[in-house]
Amino acid sequence: MHYTWNFAVIWTYRDAFVRGAAATVELTFYTVLIGATLGLFVGLARDSRNKVLSFPATVFIEIFRSTPALVQLVWIYYCLPILTGLTFSAFVSVLIGLSLHTTAYMGEIFRGGIRSIDRGQYYAAMSIGMTHAQLMRRIVLPQAARRVIPPFMNELANLVKLTTLASVLAVQELQYQAANLITQTFRPLEIFTFLAVMFAVIIYPLTLIARYAENYYERKK
Repeated sequence: MHYTWNFAVIWTYRDAFVRGAAATVELTFYTVLIGATLGLFVGLARDSRNKVLSFPATVFIEIFRSTPALVQLVWIYYCLPILTGLTFSAFVSVLIGLSLHTTAYMGEIFRGGIRSIDRGQYYAAMSIGMTHAQLMRRIVLPQAARRVIPPFMNELANLVKLTTLASVLAVQELQYQAANLITQTFRPLEIFTFLAVMFAVIIYPLTLIARYAENYYERKK
């Protein structure tokens, strides 16, 4: 079967791709900001010896890691308003869903970073009279922050790909714009090819940063 490629359609509808890319970047930025912030507290709570903190954090993490992100988004958009009366726009629903999903994974990343610190440093800090808060702030978290950079960047790259789920709720990110253009132009090969290129352009620098950070801190050991 002979197929004639026509990438001129990409240039013709370039504004739609620009709008989609802007929506994808905006959604990713706010999601990682919220997810990383909440993830730090969830990770600290799960690592706590206090069951009042660790048990809810564990339940939260397991729920959001054990259920598909798409199901979470649809549940927040359609089910939450029925149960609570709160109604959110499609964009806000996706933002909430992806933020909670990211929080669960970031919580485990931060907990892993905290657990990677040698226990001898805990005992040394306590022996000189440091409180637990001082220990975490001055010794543990600064070291853990450096160690979680590679997995943090990998999770960020995964998050960019997860934003395509927003198209299910008609959020006009890249996947949604591409699907609309296919119905208008009947050029799925060109559009999906260019869509893959755009995601690669967004994500590949993140993988390079993760690789560089990992190599950098390996040399610092």
